[in-house]
Amino acid sequence: MIITINEKIRIWQEYNPIELSLNDDLSNASDSKRNLARLGFNKERIAIKDRWFDVLTSNELVRKRNKCDGYYRVIYIQINMKSGEYYIGKANRPKWSELKRYQGSGLKFVSKFKKNKNQFVRYYIASCKTAEETEQLEASVVDKDLISDEKCLNLVVGGGGTSKHPSRAETSEKKREYMINNPDQYKSMLEASNEAFCSGDTPKLRARNKSIKDTMNTEEYREMSRARMEKWKEENPNEYTEARRKNHEAIKAPEVQEKRKASLNKWKKDNPEKHQTWEANRLEACTSKEAKEKRKVSLKEWFVANPEKAAANAQKRAKAAAAKLSKEVCMIDLESGEVLKIFPSQQAAARWLVEKGIAKNTNCVSSICAVCLRKPCSTGYGYRKKAYGYDWRFRTDIDNG
Repeated sequence: MIITINEKIRIWQEYNPIELSLNDDLSNASDSKRNLARLGFNKERIAIKDRWFDVLTSNELVRKRNKCDGYYRVIYIQINMKSGEYYIGKANRPKWSELKRYQGSGLKFVSKFKKNKNQFVRYYIASCKTAEETEQLEASVVDKDLISDEKCLNLVVGGGGTSKHPSRAETSEKKREYMINNPDQYKSMLEASNEAFCSGDTPKLRARNKSIKDTMNTEEYREMSRARMEKWKEENPNEYTEARRKNHEAIKAPEVQEKRKASLNKWKKDNPEKHQTWEANRLEACTSKEAKEKRKVSLKEWFVANPEKAAANAQKRAKAAAAKLSKEVCMIDLESGEVLKIFPSQQAAARWLVEKGIAKNTNCVSSICAVCLRKPCSTGYGYRKKAYGYDWRFRTDIDNG
């Protein structure tokens, strides 16, 4: 369907809105495009002097936002559906709210728009990557022939205005340099700021910190931060890897560990119930099947990538386990019950028996252990009372009586 606004402007719609309104029962319709058109997604195109442009929806405009500096750069047309008058302009705005609020700046258009605001409909017909592109496209559309049309509200040909708009980062850097080069102009402001926020614990500082924490703890802010971080990770994988490495190194520093430990202990003391819940959730997460599989895969990859460190860690763990589990063992005379010798561990006692020729190899440690633990004999008669001609007891059992 084509709607002719005037000699220069025509609007094409995929479906006739009148026909769609006559039958709005979606349950019996099989055409998905028609159903979407009934819901307000009726595809539109606009012809300006027989040059067709696709009308961009809000979702399409958001996806076309410049990823480098975050600006929206668009060409739009304002059409008075009653009188057929129209205005074509460009917009370069850093925020979606600013883009929606901006209607146009032409003097003739602004005068007409204020009087008949409800009669104008705005269509976004193109999105550009740079400000130069918007100026070039506007210049190619709004030419002398177009502004000679009595229905056109543009007073001058397109393409005028600033060709380069600084980004927010460039603007901030410019402001920072100016403040550094002109310290006297901002001296009073900096002194007031230092007095309020850099002079210890003050009511203003507490109020400021509370305001920041309240803002950062909102779900909306957290979601925004997560989205911004995910976007940055995708666009800067190398920088993200380097940042993670530096973060791990910083966390391992002794002073950082002490600070984190003190902060956690303070939080535990102030929030015992929350800590109990947190600890239960942490243990559940760490012992879950998914977590164990993930650790297993990660540990295997680390072993392959760091064989020397893996071997050193294995030896370190074995020594630590041996030191933790080993007990002093006493060799006791069977007749007198006198302690003849004390060994630091069962393995040490087994090696001594081998050195003296009493046992053939260190497998005799199993017999020493059986006597120390008073394990029942395989014959079923009591427990084992001696091994290699001696009684064996753990020193802790003797000291405890």
